[in-house]
Amino acid sequence: MSQITLNLTAHNNTSLQQGDVVYYLGTDSNKKRIGPLTSKTPTTITCDTDANSDLTQLTASSYLFFGKDNIVNSSGIIGYYAEVNLSNNSQQEAELFAVNSEIFISSN
Repeated sequence: MSQITLNLTAHNNTSLQQGDVVYYLGTDSNKKRIGPLTSKTPTTITCDTDANSDLTQLTASSYLFFGKDNIVNSSGIIGYYAEVNLSNNSQQEAELFAVNSEIFISSN
């Protein structure tokens, strides 16, 4: 496994962190994988490259972007619970048709 260090002309994204996979837009307008980020400074990023890396169309003006690991960076209600108390203050009989909850992972 080798590494590549890319010099940036603009400040890098503050959300970019070690382990994120860095990609670029190739000259054929397709997404190309560089590799996981190992370190960054305000003007450079360093990535590991491997057999899945495709650097054949990487140029000085390539558009760079990154993806995060959905398992590590997901957020949700893991370990949390909700408790609800329902009461009817009416003197008349009432029926409860349904009680629902909607939960989803928001970091996909």
